[in-house]
Amino acid sequence: MKLAHTLTASLLATVAATSLHASGFTTTPAPAAHRDQPLKAFIWYPAQLGGETIQLGQNGVFKGHPVTAGARAKDGSYPLVVLSHGSGGNAANLAWIASYLADQGMIVMAANHPGTTSGDSTPEQTLKTWLRPADQSALIDLAESGLPKGIKADTTRVASMGFSLGGYTALATAGAQISQDDYVSYCAEHYGKLDCAWFNNANIDFNTIDTDRYEQSHRDPRVTTVVAIDPAVAQAYQADSFAQFDLPVQIINLGQEGEIPAAVDGATIKADLPSAQLEFVDQANHFSFLGECTGKGWLLVKMAGEDPICSETGSRERADIHKELQQKIGSFLNEHLIGDPNGA
Repeated sequence: MKLAHTLTASLLATVAATSLHASGFTTTPAPAAHRDQPLKAFIWYPAQLGGETIQLGQNGVFKGHPVTAGARAKDGSYPLVVLSHGSGGNAANLAWIASYLADQGMIVMAANHPGTTSGDSTPEQTLKTWLRPADQSALIDLAESGLPKGIKADTTRVASMGFSLGGYTALATAGAQISQDDYVSYCAEHYGKLDCAWFNNANIDFNTIDTDRYEQSHRDPRVTTVVAIDPAVAQAYQADSFAQFDLPVQIINLGQEGEIPAAVDGATIKADLPSAQLEFVDQANHFSFLGECTGKGWLLVKMAGEDPICSETGSRERADIHKELQQKIGSFLNEHLIGDPNGA
């Protein structure tokens, strides 16, 4: 009886401790002068007990991820991570990494980028790359002005993080600039592949790009750290813009070194930014960063004739790939935002 009582007490203590550190979740409008209407800010944060557990991002294809909606924030001020989804993606689908970082003691904010999000994505809007960094700056503005549920962000410690076109977004908020001519040349060489296929199939005329906005700097001086996963437009970054970087940068490629598609090849960035930390996740592919799929998700996607967003390259399960990504990203951000390299 004494042993059973001890085990029960230990279990309850573990559950309580886990609950105290469970990711909270809420949404709130984010004013964005460059958009027709406010953005919807998705916010994950270290939370106290309370709130309602929901499966964020759950649908017929994706399992979603559990979060505690409406819980009050833990006391204190926490570093901020602004997270950007890929082209055609959405903020809720990245809950698996956002929640993990919140559990590590960070506030994560994301928004669905109008024109390049699920159900609202067009080639014409995708080329307006300057809108996405402005979205991230709007989220930082909101964090500075005040967040709900007692959430307090330390905006002297801000990481910009993103996947695919969101990876470009993260680098752009730190000052990375791209060249229209270089991107056009890249798509001429890689006609019909990945991002270029998106534009080729729509008969996009690259000469219609607003060159000044496309090539200008979108640097937000409040960004102190960058994480870019499979960053898009990898062949169009300008070396001169990287010469201005004086902040920690982590680039992660999904796949084996030497086999990364040119569209997202971090090695091209590493060549111009030697201080960047470039890492690889073996037996992963570009879609491995998306949320876990349901058992029938892959079939629904196949029947719809969509990209194989539920399929992996090798024998690894997506959940296992996510664990490795959580560890890599968590360790990097713990070191550079929190100051604890062993925190993850």
